[in-house]
Order: sequence, then C-alpha cells, then structure tokens
Amino acid sequence: MTAAAPPTQGEITTALRLEREREAAKPTTPEQVEEVQERLIRDWQAANEAGSPTPDIQSFIRSVAAKASVTNKDRGDTRAFWSYKSQPEGAPSEVGHRFVAQACGETRNYQVLEDSPAGKQLDSYHLWEPGVQEMLTRDFDVEPSEAKDLAPEVWSTVSRRYAEEAKGPVVVFAADIGEKSVLGKDELPQLLAHERVGRDGVEFALPSPRHGHLPPEIDELIADDPVRCQIRMEDFDPKKTTPKEFAQKLAAISVPENRRAEHQAAISRLMSADSYPELNEPRGPDRAHGFMVAVDIPDRVPSQRPAEHLGHGVVNPVPELARTAEVER
Repeated sequence: MTAAAPPTQGEITTALRLEREREAAKPTTPEQVEEVQERLIRDWQAANEAGSPTPDIQSFIRSVAAKASVTNKDRGDTRAFWSYKSQPEGAPSEVGHRFVAQACGETRNYQVLEDSPAGKQLDSYHLWEPGVQEMLTRDFDVEPSEAKDLAPEVWSTVSRRYAEEAKGPVVVFAADIGEKSVLGKDELPQLLAHERVGRDGVEFALPSPRHGHLPPEIDELIADDPVRCQIRMEDFDPKKTTPKEFAQKLAAISVPENRRAEHQAAISRLMSADSYPELNEPRGPDRAHGFMVAVDIPDRVPSQRPAEHLGHGVVNPVPELARTAEVER
C-alpha cells in the first residue's frame, strides 16, 4: 500500500467514530463552556509559572499556536493534511477529512496536526464555538471581533508551522481545494515552496471529483497530483469564471515534463471557448467539414472517475462549508 492509498473500510469506521466523539465534545451548554474556561485559565497559569508569561488570555492562546510542538513524537515522518469533507468509497455518509486523516494517522503512523501537542491543546479550547467566543468577550474582555477572528488566526499560524516541519512527501486528504481554506491559503503554498516537498512531494489519498463542466481530458489533467495541488476550485468555478480565465490560471502553474503537452493542449482548448457549454461542444475536422461521415470518432477520452461525482464542488459545497469555520479548515 502506498503512502497515499485511499482509506480502508476499517479506517472509515474509525473516522466516523472520531467525528461523532468530536461532535459530542463540543461545548454547547453553559457548564461545558465553563469547563473550557477553567482549562484555559489552568493552562495559562501553568505557562506563566513555567516562565512564559503572557499579558492576557488571547496572547496566551497565540503563544500556544506559535511555540507548542507540532510534531507527535510517537509518529513517523509522513505528515497528513486535510480540508473539508466528502463521502469516500465505502462510507455510509459524508465524513470530515480531518477524521479520515486522524484514522489513517493511527494505522499508518502519519503525523496529524490535531494529534500533535499544539493541535490537541488548541483543539481543546474549541475556539470556533460561539459559546466560547462569547465567554472570551464576557469574562476576559476580549473584543467580540477579536474573539471571532482568533480561531482562524491561530489555526493559520500553527498550520504553517506544521507544514514547515515536513521532512519529505506528504499525504493530503481533500477533494477540491478552496482558496480560503487553511490547506489552500496556508499549508499548500508552504509545502510547494518547501525544499523537501514541492509539487512532486504532495500525494492525494482521495480521488479528485469529476467536474462535469470540464472536458474529461482537462479534468484528468487537473486530477494529477502535481497539478492538483496548485489548482483551487475557484479557478474553474462555472458560475464565476470563464474558460479563458481558467486558462490563465492553468498557464501560471508548473507541470511535470510528462504532462507538458497535455498542459498546453488544455490551455489552447480553454482559450478557444467563451463559456463552459461552448467548451464541451463536439469538435474536430470530421464534424466541422464533413470528412469521414460514416465514422464516429470521439473527441475526448472518457473519464475513469465515478459518475456520481459529476458537477463542480459536489463533495465540497461552498455555501455549506462556509457555515462553520471548523469545516473551513
């Protein structure tokens, strides 16, 4: 089994259990929020006594993100990254990719941010939860806007540090990649610039969704790992972009030598159309000029990916994902 093999049935079962446990642990009652508050105060006091004083609770939380270890000493060198959710093959329902990464981390010895000392500590503070944000404002005089922005800020900080610590190829659990997700805006740029990772060191454990508005050969190109890690779902959103705009995005990335001809062909094809429906119209000299009328020559190679994934962003619906910041990870 390669490092980036899809999750097994056992790993999916574990991921679903981890997700249920995480959901049950969210502080939704005043008593549960108070437990989080007590934990924060206890950890803050311990840090002060250990010689790392901070003036206020938000500074303490930021110091955890900036300084606590992002490496689990009991795991190997391969680091797992994740974003959003999907329904992997064999899963009875959608599951957060965080939990798939954690399940595979347990069985395959991967590093996972949420299992590191820094990740576990920040995770225990539930900074995404409205009740916790209200508590920070009410009991620690944190400005409401700062309390709301604290979670994405500290997770962005710790995620960049986690990516910096990569020692070689990494495994990503994601379908489409959003440009505003932590994976899209923080981790992948860090990994692509990393001398020990780069585009050829990023492997995906989950298949790319089939995007029905793109010709199959272009869809296959952007599903190739070294290309996929450089593309964002907003680059080819059929509601917000045109083929020519996507062509400009595609032209700006680097591709492996064995993909350069396909890369150039994809750019040319995209530049030839003003809309995605036009892009998918039948083409070729036999149709345009009437040559070989009796011969049906397909103008595209059929995709080998599951038909149920048709449609841009089906497994990562943007409106739904925008509802909770934790999913935005």
